[in-house]
Amino acid sequence: MTLVYEFDTREKANSYHDSMVKAYPSSTGEVKEHRDNMDIVPCRRYKKSREYADGRTDTVGYKLCCEMHGWCGLSGWYIFLIIVCCLIVLAIGGALLWFCYLNRFFGGKEKEDEEKKEDYSNTEDVGSVEISVATY
Repeated sequence: MTLVYEFDTREKANSYHDSMVKAYPSSTGEVKEHRDNMDIVPCRRYKKSREYADGRTDTVGYKLCCEMHGWCGLSGWYIFLIIVCCLIVLAIGGALLWFCYLNRFFGGKEKEDEEKKEDYSNTEDVGSVEISVATY
């Protein structure tokens, strides 16, 4: 048996469509799969329509595609994954900043200070003035 189902996604939704949306979650798996297969093509057309772009929520397309199947917009998991990816990128950026720039910056100053120190092993201390032995 082949069932061809076509609906105009632009017409206003009525109580029949509301009852379909309410009954869908309690349907059996076979009925849900059949319903999903029937609505794939009309929902693709709905997503390209002006009503979808305008965000109208009173159309048949919105009721069946967005409310019943949840095929519109981002789901909560996608939003969660995007936030986690952003946090990971920020953590990697912070680690790179610390290890590559700040450690080098602070470490470089200490090495420069050590290099600037002169060897005063051949000096004599006269009060607070150091006189090098080589100047005698």
